[in-house]
Amino acid sequence: MFNYRDQADGLRRIMAKTSARIISVIGANGQPATPWMRNLALGMLAPEQRLLLIHANRQPGLAHSLQSIVTNNSALKRAILKHPQGYDLTCLAENDLLTSPLSQDLKLQLDGIVKQLSYDYDTVMIEAQLDTQDHSLMMPLIAEHELVIQMDRSDTAIKAAYVTIKHISQQHGQIPLGVVVTGANHDQGQQYFMRLNQVCKQFLGVTLDFIGAMPAEVTAEQKKAGNAKAAVAEAGQTALAFKSVAHRLEKQRITTPSLAVA
Repeated sequence: MFNYRDQADGLRRIMAKTSARIISVIGANGQPATPWMRNLALGMLAPEQRLLLIHANRQPGLAHSLQSIVTNNSALKRAILKHPQGYDLTCLAENDLLTSPLSQDLKLQLDGIVKQLSYDYDTVMIEAQLDTQDHSLMMPLIAEHELVIQMDRSDTAIKAAYVTIKHISQQHGQIPLGVVVTGANHDQGQQYFMRLNQVCKQFLGVTLDFIGAMPAEVTAEQKKAGNAKAAVAEAGQTALAFKSVAHRLEKQRITTPSLAVA
């Protein structure tokens, strides 16, 4: 099995520091969350702290995935990109997992790499996805830490989130699940969350936690068509919403230690 560091070095790091706090985010339909996760990563950044964002599939600017590092037995640093906004960036798979699912052996190897990587960071954020074959999470460690469901404000999203949560509970048991509602203000988000939470409690015996709501992001076309001051104000509200969600996640970590197993 692939080991990117020798065992002695790994032991020294484990003795010197606990592993990072690991937060995974999955879309309501069981697929990777939308690019707003990068903004959430910025909201989670703190002075003098290191954050690693792990996308599900290879992104522009990334020369290698963790999968290619395992396959080619290459140096791990080739898969880590220093993002200009202050966090590190990498990805799990080389290709779209919908068409190129990972073998069980490869999943376990990636799981081991991410666990080892976690000792070099304060926070690790993973863009999670369900396996298309057995509907399990991509890596076992995701089920051992914080998992957040991201859904938009629609009836379709509620149904998709319910199915995703059903798969997760069937495959991994009762694990803590949070929900972020995008394209909504706080009251709208809470309303849709309560509807999802009600059906999950009734039919799955699963109780969810409301992490927060995110307003719709202002597009370039909207900025051109609308008032510049209004666009700036909306952008400011979006930034505050990301900070609020990040704060809620941090508060959840402090008040509920079991959600952030080291």
